[in-house]
Amino acid sequence: MKKITLSFALCAGLFGCTDKPAETPTPADSQPTATTAPAERPSKLPNDAPVVKVVTSGVLPPLTFLNENGNLTGIDVDIIHAIGEDQGFKVELHKERFIDMLPNLEAGKYQVVISGLSPSPERIAKFDHTNAYLQNPSIIMHKPNVAVTDIASLKPLRVATMKDTTQEKLINELSVASHETVDTVFQLYQGLVQDKYDAVLQDKYFLEYITLNYPDHQMSVVEYDKTPNAADIVIYTQKGDQELLDKLNAGINNLQNSGEMDKITSKYLTLPTAK
Repeated sequence: MKKITLSFALCAGLFGCTDKPAETPTPADSQPTATTAPAERPSKLPNDAPVVKVVTSGVLPPLTFLNENGNLTGIDVDIIHAIGEDQGFKVELHKERFIDMLPNLEAGKYQVVISGLSPSPERIAKFDHTNAYLQNPSIIMHKPNVAVTDIASLKPLRVATMKDTTQEKLINELSVASHETVDTVFQLYQGLVQDKYDAVLQDKYFLEYITLNYPDHQMSVVEYDKTPNAADIVIYTQKGDQELLDKLNAGINNLQNSGEMDKITSKYLTLPTAK
């Protein structure tokens, strides 16, 4: 168990902020239509360097989201560009609805999908995937004065999860004292601060990113899923594109060994140094 003390005052206060769109996949009719990102990022590669078409969802901060200018940004966006620079290819980055990314990869519209995806059996059957480039474990977030050690300890508590998630299914099976489902990560955290819930469940990066807004509220977390590789995040390619897969894995390895992967992650999940 550890305290989260990350803080970054991005808005005036917990009750004055506008709720963000859902950071996990939303129903098809409520997702933005497909768009192409604006101009490519500056590159040190030659003009004739090969171009790889990459797609991301843009709805999973801090992994992939739109900044105030409407441009794609986030940990995943920085990572795929860094891999490209390392491996000698330029990235042509596109944004699609979450549900359309993998079908369009299969159809050949794109060569790479990066959007906080786990190596699920269903995806592995259709696509090739890289080694894990990040770990995004499922966590329980709770106030420090609430005793939580594992999933079983949630049984007498007021718990909240997001709708249509693995966390919702898990808590339904546990039959806790009170279980409420919400639409966004922000609503989970808001309810925790407002004392509507004793504990909430979601993925680590998504909950920690929300805490950056609110330096006055300390929370504790417990990682509860100890299944091997449960926290892995991977990049997907078309089946049989071994050359590209090898480049992606080499880039991931180089970024991890050089510390660049940690620098990219820290950029979005730590307090910037005061000038």
